[in-house]
Amino acid sequence: MDFLLIGLYLKWPLRKPPGLILLLWCWLGIMLKMVPSVEGVCPRLCRCDSKLLYCEGLNLTDIPRNLSSALGLSMRENNLTELREGHFAGLSQLTWLYLDHNNIDVVEEGTFDRLRRVKELDLSTNHIESLPNGTFRPLPNLRILDLSYNRLQALEPDLFHGLRKLTNLHLRYNALKFVPVRIFQDCRSMQFLDLGYNQLQSLARNSFAGLFKLTELHLEHNELVKVNLAHFPRLISLRTLYMRNNRATVVVSTLDWTWPFLEKIDLSSNEIAYIEPHVFESVPNLKALMLDANRLTAVEQRILDSWSSLGSITLAGNEWECSRNVCALAQWLSAFRGQRDSQLLCSSPDVAQGEDVLDAVYAFQLCEDGGDQSTTTMGWYPGYTAKDQAWGGPTANPYDPPAAEGGAVVTNSFTVTVANLDDIESTMQIHKVVTGTMALIFSFLIVVLMLYVSWKCFPAGVRQVRQCFSSHRRKQKQKQSMQQMATMSTPEYYVDYKPNHIEGALVIINEYGSCTCQQQPSRECERGGFLKRDAVLALVVGRERAFVWRAYCSISSLVKTTRGQSDNLAVLHFKC
Repeated sequence: MDFLLIGLYLKWPLRKPPGLILLLWCWLGIMLKMVPSVEGVCPRLCRCDSKLLYCEGLNLTDIPRNLSSALGLSMRENNLTELREGHFAGLSQLTWLYLDHNNIDVVEEGTFDRLRRVKELDLSTNHIESLPNGTFRPLPNLRILDLSYNRLQALEPDLFHGLRKLTNLHLRYNALKFVPVRIFQDCRSMQFLDLGYNQLQSLARNSFAGLFKLTELHLEHNELVKVNLAHFPRLISLRTLYMRNNRATVVVSTLDWTWPFLEKIDLSSNEIAYIEPHVFESVPNLKALMLDANRLTAVEQRILDSWSSLGSITLAGNEWECSRNVCALAQWLSAFRGQRDSQLLCSSPDVAQGEDVLDAVYAFQLCEDGGDQSTTTMGWYPGYTAKDQAWGGPTANPYDPPAAEGGAVVTNSFTVTVANLDDIESTMQIHKVVTGTMALIFSFLIVVLMLYVSWKCFPAGVRQVRQCFSSHRRKQKQKQSMQQMATMSTPEYYVDYKPNHIEGALVIINEYGSCTCQQQPSRECERGGFLKRDAVLALVVGRERAFVWRAYCSISSLVKTTRGQSDNLAVLHFKC
């Protein structure tokens, strides 16, 4: 533009005022430079960073136009529903394209034509149920493809054909039920493959053929019923294999192959009850193994020998049978110096259920040598100094019913009797009783000691406590004696009283007098006897009859005479 202005100025007639013309052309050039080209216009509401366009969360239903110079386009969180053929024909310069978190359910073949430079494509979190065979064929430079969180139920056999530079493929959280044979044949650069959280029930031997550079494979949370290392042939670069949360019951290897770089295998949360003895001999450099939350009851010695390279292992949550079969595992765990579970709990028999495996083996002497009836345990227990102890293979459970006469269970290298088990149980019961008794005695001694210390440190307080207790006891005794006297039956007296006084009322206090009294059954009082203080007889003389009450009390200086409804009341002191 500058050269054009200069050329026009040189051709202008010299007779025109040169200053005005020059000023006009300069102003025109500046205005032309300020107007951007059509290709560089940033779409409305989008965010542009040089040639990178971010049209996210705008509820767009179509791709913006006139973006031919864009190098990157993000259409995340919009409302795209379909990707038609030629949809991105004008975006030949794109190197990455993000279409995740939309409502895309249709992707036509030819959608990505002319996008040869695209290296990263994200179609995750949509509603895609199927993809045509040649969908990604126009993307020879694609390196990262994300199809996770969709509804894919099957993969076409040639879906990934021609993607020789693809390194990362994400297919988790779909509804895939199988993996076609040799579907990844052209993906020779793939290093990461995620097929987790699908519905895979089985794998073909050549499903992963051609993945020579694959280092990480995810197959967790599927429905695989068997783990067969033969399904992963020639994966010579594989380092990590995730197969947790499946339904596998066995781990086998039907192929004579070695995975020299495989360092981590996660088989946790399955239903594994059996492992072939030679299966881990194919992974000589295994560093981490997860076998927790399965149904293992024992581990054979050959398997333990193949775990020599392990630095971390998880075995908790299995159904460990704490019998002679667990001896080999217990010896291996005691010598293992890597990371492992803090506790492995016994699942059977009932007598050892819930106990730690190592504790149960030691407490119940499960690995005791049957040839010597003395208490001899294996070399990995504290205090044992024997060396080079020979170990036999797995033996029978000593808690099972006896298989031979005399109650003996005979194995290749040990003999265990059922009577010995009864003795062990009785010994455990005796130990519990003795422990409880000792605890009670110890508690009693503590109480006595506290009393002694209190008596030595606070003698006055102790005396006061004793006096209080003694006073309380005396009061209780007096109360009881009074209650007994009150409940005693009162004898009846028949009195013939003839007063000499003409008024018919007589009160005699500590004096002499004459009376006639008779006590049942036939005891008579002495006429004219002396009156004493130790007994009181209250006579109520009525017009027709008399009543007598006897009370035990100490007479003071005065006895009162009371007149009530009856005619006369006299109180006499006498001795019967």
